[in-house]
Amino acid sequence: MAYFQKGTAPAPDPNIWDSLLVVTDGLGGGMLAVSELDATKNGGYLLKGCPLYLDFATKNAHIVKSGLVITGGTTTLPRVNKNHLFKVGEFVYVSGDAVTINAIDTSNAAYDVFTLSAACTGATAGAYLENATAAGATPTKKYVPNCLLGDTTKIVSGATAHCIFRINQWVERSRFPHAISDVSIASLAPNIIIKG
Repeated sequence: MAYFQKGTAPAPDPNIWDSLLVVTDGLGGGMLAVSELDATKNGGYLLKGCPLYLDFATKNAHIVKSGLVITGGTTTLPRVNKNHLFKVGEFVYVSGDAVTINAIDTSNAAYDVFTLSAACTGATAGAYLENATAAGATPTKKYVPNCLLGDTTKIVSGATAHCIFRINQWVERSRFPHAISDVSIASLAPNIIIKG
């Protein structure tokens, strides 16, 4: 017998890689750290291809967040491409001190506007905002990815993240539904090669 939920749509399933050419962690994946996510984005789903950090000690899968800055904003009010996963209260940086996201205006269909606690050095068009562990000088990236999410996953407590550690083909950056920075791409190599 089939069941469906009225008023809901299936999550999109981006075609990023050939599923026959992937290597998983072999340990059943990890527990998705849902407290770090906004369950209202993407209809409540984390989309396939999202960069993750799988902590082997705890088996928790943490989301690696980045945001592409687009033209038209300022370093205090940057415009950020819609495919970011940031929440209010998190810390971001590009090349200077990490600052706090005080508000996110999602009213424009083409981009979001971040209200930052101070100017974010380097937050100009084409740069990627990185998630920091704390505000202030000498920021540290909160998580460095070591895998990708293998399947689109509902953002609910107890969700299992299917983790891909190797892809035996290179993949195009433009196919990823969530923002993925140059720093994250470099850290995934050589097991996962992302071009473009």
